Amino acid sequence: MVEVLEHDKCTGCGACFTSCAHKAISMQYDDEGFEYPVINQKSCIDCGLCQASCPVIHFDLEKRKRYSNVQRGYAARNRNLPQRLVSSSGSVFPPIAEWILDNGGVVVGTAYDERFNVKHLIVENKEDLYLLQGSKYLQCNVDNSTFKKVRYELNSGRMVLYSGMACQVEGLKSYLRRDYDNLYTIDLICMGIPSSKVWQIYLDTFFNGEIIKHVNFKEKSAGWDSFCVHIETDKQIFKESGMNNLYLQSMFRTWNMRLSCFNCPFKNAERLSDFTLADCWGAYRLVPELNDNMGLSSVIVHSVKGIRLWNQLAEKIDSKEISIDEIAAGNTNLISNKPQNGRRDVFYDYLKTNPRMAFQRMCNPRVRIIKRMVKKIKDLFSNEY
Repeated sequence: MVEVLEHDKCTGCGACFTSCAHKAISMQYDDEGFEYPVINQKSCIDCGLCQASCPVIHFDLEKRKRYSNVQRGYAARNRNLPQRLVSSSGSVFPPIAEWILDNGGVVVGTAYDERFNVKHLIVENKEDLYLLQGSKYLQCNVDNSTFKKVRYELNSGRMVLYSGMACQVEGLKSYLRRDYDNLYTIDLICMGIPSSKVWQIYLDTFFNGEIIKHVNFKEKSAGWDSFCVHIETDKQIFKESGMNNLYLQSMFRTWNMRLSCFNCPFKNAERLSDFTLADCWGAYRLVPELNDNMGLSSVIVHSVKGIRLWNQLAEKIDSKEISIDEIAAGNTNLISNKPQNGRRDVFYDYLKTNPRMAFQRMCNPRVRIIKRMVKKIKDLFSNEY
């Protein structure tokens, strides 16, 4: 067996890696900074378990439609304002997570490690939930113990809330290979997963020699609709409009995104998760009474058990039912993939030789504006003569 799945289709969920009983698969970084399963041919016995656990190979839309046959959509916000200020959107995740913890369960999400890359973290008390809050725009490092720990807790009878990207939720469920009534899952609407290597190059280029102490990709001091990137170091507090930030611009232009994200099969309104969360872009105009510019979430509840849990949160969450179509209109990434930008290769070539130029020349929105103005002036003169 040469590979589990084609390079441009693999999401890096780690299901194959974790499923391999012979430890014949390792996760290794490619040149762009994404983890991929690599098979050791000497250890592989061709049992096929890795492919059997791959959610992309075994994608079944009808299964998702059956799971999501009771869908409801909401615009929602957490009534706890301090929690909402820490979160990126309307802070719906904390009340769900608290309910799981109050009922003796555990919560699995993503947190920063010591280098401000992203790792899985299992939380068993409310005091640590803040570590899992907030958008983290880079791919989570694969740890083959996470899915195993989730299965152990489930088989022990504890409730588990697992939060991640749609591909990660799919990977977990494919690894488990059976449904658990005590498993609750949250996925997020995303445009694609950025590279941790590009993130580290950005930090090394613009914060060289500084110790990073805190990162918030969507800080709300200027308001939810004008979010800032906030990076605190031992030497400065850096704040910049999210739409002007050079790292986020490399994501918005799709240059630092994983190849599989351009053809993601999981971008559907029907999903295997119990909840899908996102910013309430667009749809917030339908619920002005809920929008105080401190964060508002779109919520899609997919399953019967998800609706039961949602009904338990009525005292903690302000919400109004809206249609799935209204959510999708403001979050097109729910159902559609971004096209790959043709300058991706140029961006990575620049990163190798001159990373500062890669970010400042290619990702700077002001440079694009100037180029457009110059082009308009040239077109104007060419039309006159």
